[in-house]
Amino acid sequence: MSVEVPENITTPEGVEFRPNLVACTSHDGSLATTYKRTVTNVVCDNTMAAGLREYGQQFKVKHSKNGKFRIVEARDALAMVHTVAEEFAAEVKALCETTVTDRAWRAFLDAHTPLPEAKGRARTTATNERAALNRLWNSDNRVSPWRGTAWGVVQAINTYTHHEAIVRNASRAERNMSRAVDGKADALDQDTVSTLAKVLASV
Repeated sequence: MSVEVPENITTPEGVEFRPNLVACTSHDGSLATTYKRTVTNVVCDNTMAAGLREYGQQFKVKHSKNGKFRIVEARDALAMVHTVAEEFAAEVKALCETTVTDRAWRAFLDAHTPLPEAKGRARTTATNERAALNRLWNSDNRVSPWRGTAWGVVQAINTYTHHEAIVRNASRAERNMSRAVDGKADALDQDTVSTLAKVLASV
C-alpha cells in the first residue's frame, strides 16, 4: 500500500516528484511488516530513497504470535510523509548544483561500469550498459535535462536500472517492487552518490 500527497511537487531545478509512505507485509511471515518513506520521481516513475545520501527511513515489525499492528509507532518513527518534500528538494538542489564535466562522467562510467579487457560476455554486457547510460545522459528527456550535474548521474543510473537493465526470473514490475521493499533501490542511489563523490575528488 502507498499513501501519497495529493499533488506532485516541482523543484526550481525542474525535478517533479511525489513523496509517499509505503507499507508492505507478507501472509507467510517471510517479510517483516515494513513502513518506509520514499519518493517517486515523476518524470520516469523511479522510486528513490527519501534521502539519497542515506538509506530511506523505515520502520519494521517482525511477524510473531505476539506481534501487534503498531501503526502509531510507525507513524512516529517515520514522521509524516509531508516532511519528505523539504528534505528531498534540498538534496535535489545540492546535486543539481554539483557540476559533472564530460571528463568526470567518463571517469564515473569507468568506476561504476568498468570495461573488462578480455573479450567475452562480461565485456559485451558492460559495453551495452555504458552505451545505454551514455544515451540516457545525452539524449533521453528523463535524464538529459540535468546532464552535467550530479542529479543527472543519479537519474541516469536509477532510470537505467529501473527501466532498462536485464531482468531475470521475474517481471520488471515485480523486480522493481521488490527492490523498493528490500532496500536495493536505496543502496543503488547511495552507491551512485558515493562513487561520484570519489570520482569528483580525483578528477
